[in-house]
Amino acid sequence: MDEAAFATGKLIEGIIIVIWIALILGIGLWSRKKVKASGDLLVGGRAIPVWMLGMWSAGASVSAWAFFGLPGGIYAAGAWQHWAICTPMIAGFPLTVIFLGRWMRVSAKKYNLMTMPDFLGEVYGGKLIRIFAAIGIVIACIFYATAQFKAIGVLIGTLLNIPYQPAAALGIAISAVYVLLGGFIAGAIINSLNVSMMIIASLLAVGLGYTWTGGYGKMLATISAATGGTTWLNNDAALGGFAWFFWISWALLLSSFGLVGQPAIVQKLYGVKKPSTLWMWGLLGGIIFGVTCPAYCYLGVVTKYLAVTDPTVAPAITGLGLGADGVIAWLTVYKLGVEAPILGGLLIAGVIGAAWSTIDGFIMMGGAAIVRDIINKCFRPNWTDKQLLKYLRIAMLVVGIIMAIETLFPSEIITWLAAIGWAQFAATLAPALLLATTWRGVTKWGGTAGVAVGTLVCAFLTLVYRIPLGTKTFITTFYLDAGAWGMILGFLTIIIVSLVTKKERGPLYYDIHKDVPKPQ
Repeated sequence: MDEAAFATGKLIEGIIIVIWIALILGIGLWSRKKVKASGDLLVGGRAIPVWMLGMWSAGASVSAWAFFGLPGGIYAAGAWQHWAICTPMIAGFPLTVIFLGRWMRVSAKKYNLMTMPDFLGEVYGGKLIRIFAAIGIVIACIFYATAQFKAIGVLIGTLLNIPYQPAAALGIAISAVYVLLGGFIAGAIINSLNVSMMIIASLLAVGLGYTWTGGYGKMLATISAATGGTTWLNNDAALGGFAWFFWISWALLLSSFGLVGQPAIVQKLYGVKKPSTLWMWGLLGGIIFGVTCPAYCYLGVVTKYLAVTDPTVAPAITGLGLGADGVIAWLTVYKLGVEAPILGGLLIAGVIGAAWSTIDGFIMMGGAAIVRDIINKCFRPNWTDKQLLKYLRIAMLVVGIIMAIETLFPSEIITWLAAIGWAQFAATLAPALLLATTWRGVTKWGGTAGVAVGTLVCAFLTLVYRIPLGTKTFITTFYLDAGAWGMILGFLTIIIVSLVTKKERGPLYYDIHKDVPKPQ
């Protein structure tokens, strides 16, 4: 490798990232004067253009798992992961609008809704459902956010030659600063820019990959010939003969309907300026996700092709000491740093932007879960809005600090961690949200029990079995993903408990199901 060209390339990439960071912090500072109430901080005063929120939601769904982790996972284990995990999420955006979006946005002002536990609390009634939902959200945030930390830490650390932990903490600090200053408004503007960068980077990535390889068909044929029919091209063999259970878990349940339970994505609906434009949120989210996620998946296949045709590539990636997560770091910093540093800088900005699109949502969501959903709504209902705004900012700062501390513990594969967080969100929230608007038989205790079961089942299976066993062994032992078990048992619990308990519900239930008479 030409050391002089490499040093120059890293400098160019570094300058691009510094400019990007300065722009983002400047927007956060500018947005600060627009945040005067808790509603401005959490939902932007419900006055954000739908195209901004569609872009932000798409960016939050892609996040670092698809732009950084999934290419590494594909490089290591096969392109089938894209079709099983990534592609079904495109359908999740219109499904969310159809089943949930209208009622979330239309009732937001009437009931002052700002979080997912808010919606559940007003549909089902009672404080326990808020508490269980908030606990599930915090558990999910730990895993999902760690995936974003590692993407930022690995890329910035590789680029600047600094350790992973301080590099990740730097990325978190930048996100925490603009969230604390400008909240939802800053997030909407900044993530519109982040997603624009993601789209540009994705399109450039596809063109770059084609130039290097000659097309997708040629790549697969070359990889097939070189690997001799190994598990890289056979997902059933890669999953020990349990591929169908993996597809049922993710393609059927978690990736599509599970998107309904992702607060970092769905809570953006509260900020839409005009409820009549909700359909555009679903359309934009699906299109942007459908463009960006496959493009970076493509880079995983491209890198596998380069590895089987150039004997120096695989050792170079292994030499970074990052496992499969070294794929994008090697591709952007080492290969493009020499051959096309401007493009490398844009690709790095795209990955970091994808991570920021999710982290800022977690900071807001984690702070709101603690302060608004548990303390304010359940124990301190007499707080003024000024007090709530103050404590929300304090809680968000605390959440940001906790996230920074988490970087002291090096994480595992990014896609795996993000999948655990996504599954926990889906198991906790999706069954109760979907049944709230589609089945008039739900009751207060049915919803509460369903959220509790989904939260606890998924968390227990994850912590006790999935983490020690790994995904492959877990699937062969329990047949379905931990999140799929949580979703299924959550649905069944809501239905069974609702059938045998008193028909108590919250006020929003009677707005949704107008054919059910209100109790006298």
